[in-house]
Amino acid sequence: MKKTISRKLMFMLIGSTLFLAGWVMGQRRASLEHTTVHAVAWTAAENATPAGLENFKRATEELVTAMPGLERAWVGKLRQPMVVGDITRTHGLVLEFDTVENKVAYSDHPARVPWAKVWSEVRVPRSTNFDVIGE
Repeated sequence: MKKTISRKLMFMLIGSTLFLAGWVMGQRRASLEHTTVHAVAWTAAENATPAGLENFKRATEELVTAMPGLERAWVGKLRQPMVVGDITRTHGLVLEFDTVENKVAYSDHPARVPWAKVWSEVRVPRSTNFDVIGE
């Protein structure tokens, strides 16, 4: 009898914990972000190698730690290529900054120079980009 009660109590505790965790995550997802996102669609160079793309991903990870206010970054292929004029964009880059000011400062930050060099080795010059400022 005691074993059955303690087992039921354990399952109730686990179930309640899972429910509460799900509820908390749902609350976070339901809110709007107030960060600034810089999104870039770019074209991989014909001679870009898997190793070169991995170097770019690593350089982007390093940029996140070196750049003040840069919170997260995403690098990858676009789900569907994006055609802009006569250019087909194949890859994407998204940088999330904590403030608009830190996004603006990113353009002239010294850490951006070596990162941009690595990126230039795997892409066709020019890109399609835009910023979203969370309100």
